[in-house]
Amino acid sequence: MDKIKVIYNVNLIANIKDAHWARSGVFFAAACLLKEFARRDDIELVLYYETDNKLAIKNLKYWCEFLPKCIVKKEALSQKAIIKTVIKKIIGQKCTSLLKKFLARRIKASKNISVVHSTKKAFYLAPAYEFCNDFMKDANICKFAIAYDVMPLVFPQYYPNSQEGWLESFKMFDNYFAISAYTKTDFLKHLPHLKPENIIVTPLACDERFKPANADEIARARKKYNIPENKKYIFSLCTLEPRKNLIRAVKCFANFISKNNIDDLVFVLGGAHWDAFIEKLENEIGSLDENIKSRILKIGYVDDSDQAALYSGALFFVYTSQYEGFGLPPLEAMSCGTPVITSNNSSLPEVVGQAAIMIDYDDDAAHIKAYESYYYNENLRQENSKKGLERAKLFSWEKCADIMITEMKRRALNV
Repeated sequence: MDKIKVIYNVNLIANIKDAHWARSGVFFAAACLLKEFARRDDIELVLYYETDNKLAIKNLKYWCEFLPKCIVKKEALSQKAIIKTVIKKIIGQKCTSLLKKFLARRIKASKNISVVHSTKKAFYLAPAYEFCNDFMKDANICKFAIAYDVMPLVFPQYYPNSQEGWLESFKMFDNYFAISAYTKTDFLKHLPHLKPENIIVTPLACDERFKPANADEIARARKKYNIPENKKYIFSLCTLEPRKNLIRAVKCFANFISKNNIDDLVFVLGGAHWDAFIEKLENEIGSLDENIKSRILKIGYVDDSDQAALYSGALFFVYTSQYEGFGLPPLEAMSCGTPVITSNNSSLPEVVGQAAIMIDYDDDAAHIKAYESYYYNENLRQENSKKGLERAKLFSWEKCADIMITEMKRRALNV
């Protein structure tokens, strides 16, 4: 069959102004998927963005060595707003309806407002629930969004006043690629207008940079983030927010090293934070004994180029989240050969399979037992390191893109 046209909304990537700026799992999924789509020769890829052209090209080229020929830029101002501005600033007087119509025709002719129309079936993909009127009105364009989770509906206490907005965003689409089977179940539970056959499970993957690092790379990363050379460390990398269960993980670490008189281990917490949460976490750490709280290291934002080394150097990785739509950090850790402790809830068992220690997120005793299992049992660490590396091979962006494009082609044939 002919190539299908895929209109990919890249606003999330194109608008990034700084490497430290809130780059979540959603951002990385959008960026890695873009990289994979750009490699394909069986689709016609169109990029859609709403930002300054130079900034967009710079950011997109970081992720995409060869940008598609067709790049669509939507004008920041609507046609109505442009007419209003022209009348106010240039003419400076009331104008007749005839003049308004004339201006409208001239502006519409000079601005690329109606960006894509197709007589054949095309597909619009929004990696961040971004609704675009230019495409939504076109019956020849089938609209998909990527379904990550329904976090504001599950944890309204963490997302005050945002449930209604999220629900409205979700209702804009009838077709989704769900990042896990659990996410598909959640969407069907909370969004009854959706049909199961219109939600396609499409597991994510991690970036190609996640692989076991060598000793020199690990040593450089440890030095950069001030991790003591004479200490082993366990690692956490995520946004520091309530749902990630870090207060419990830290408290259990304190109990674990106190109970066992361990003095050669530190807990390294990496990642940006929610301002509303970091104070609570710091208060909890501050309440611990002096010799224990000095063993909990908050290193903040971790550069992309250092993440694999920090994963690789860790004795094990801890990610006992309350809820995930997928859970990229455990997959990243496994890709680096690092043993993982994670929760047995939501999508996380789909990610780690039998390659990790899984526990109840709210069970302190289970946390401590898991820490002890890895700390004292080198054979178990080696076993789960090997299992993790094999498990990680099951996930790739190529497979993710294949599922999406196969579904789009199926839809195109059924027109």
